[in-house]
Amino acid sequence: MKLVLNLCLVALLAGCQQNSFQGPAPETLFKDDLFQPISGSIESPEQIFALPEPTITELQSLIRPVTSVQVKTDLLLNYLFSKKGSSLLYQNDATLTAAETLAARQANCLSLTILSYSLAQEIGLYAEFRDIKIPEYWTQNNGYSLLNGHVNLKIVGGKNAGMDGSQSFDKFNYIIDFDVENNKSHFPSRQLKRTQVISMFYNNKAAEAMVHGQYDLSYAYLKAAVAADPTAAENWNNLAVLYRQKQQYKLAEQAYILAGQLAPDQLNPKANLALLYEAIGETEKAEQLSRFVAVRRNQNPYYHIMLGNESLAAGLPDKAIQHFKRGLVLDKKSSEAMFGLAKAHLSLGMRDKATHYLQLAEQSAPSRKDKERYQDKIRVLTTASVQH
Repeated sequence: MKLVLNLCLVALLAGCQQNSFQGPAPETLFKDDLFQPISGSIESPEQIFALPEPTITELQSLIRPVTSVQVKTDLLLNYLFSKKGSSLLYQNDATLTAAETLAARQANCLSLTILSYSLAQEIGLYAEFRDIKIPEYWTQNNGYSLLNGHVNLKIVGGKNAGMDGSQSFDKFNYIIDFDVENNKSHFPSRQLKRTQVISMFYNNKAAEAMVHGQYDLSYAYLKAAVAADPTAAENWNNLAVLYRQKQQYKLAEQAYILAGQLAPDQLNPKANLALLYEAIGETEKAEQLSRFVAVRRNQNPYYHIMLGNESLAAGLPDKAIQHFKRGLVLDKKSSEAMFGLAKAHLSLGMRDKATHYLQLAEQSAPSRKDKERYQDKIRVLTTASVQH
């Protein structure tokens, strides 16, 4: 089963076939009688962004003598990245509120960006959320394929008056992005409303709950996500995946189709709908959608890396090598494809080739952390070869 979890924004892998929705109105897609009420309540929008009182007091003390927007921005960056020697860390993990992120000192990009926004708001900075349009990329968790996304925060400082009396904020821009290990600045982006970010938070929480088999909790979060942003295709896509888990195939189909209508360019709803049609025996529909998706995904190196990892997990190293090599053709600097080739060749007992690809991965690694990881693996392989 495949989900689309965006670790800055969560969505579940699903599919769509039609451009016009031929089913019930969206509100009729919710079926409360299929789920049990949850104990307690989910986070309110206010709780998502709320800062602890000691943090607010500390911030106000820091900025009391400051009037410059640039200096306030510098104070914010110092608070985020070097506060008391315990800088906040990016970690693809659970989605947290601003207060929880402060306590944990590490979180995914959505949580860290929410915290940054709350801090910026508290000290009077103009900040906007940005959704970064990265290529489709998946990770694995508990049998699910999770589609990753990315968000960051843009601080805009200075106000200029135009000749026509209009106001513009364009003296300086600063991007706060915690995933510094993987530069995503070259990808296009779009501004997000606060309500959209709230929806993303609930959608992430829904996907995390689903991965852990907490279907009632997932449903509660998905209802909240749709209430915050009913136009987000990811919400309906994830609801469809949840319905499929409950064997409510007709509801799943309708939700997938709605997701496709809301975002015709997204491939995830189409791919998931193909999986659904295949499961219920509608092979012609499944094949039609699968061909459509495959043609477009065939040009995405990350897709082939995912297929390579899936092949390795299935004990098919030769097939994995084909996928990793295809990924490398599409992106000649992909250290992940090189690392995949190293793992595949190692599983075939080809240590020399595995070392070769590990060395290439180390040379192409985008971060010092990744370089060190590959260096460690090279040392392990070399030591094992000498002992052998």
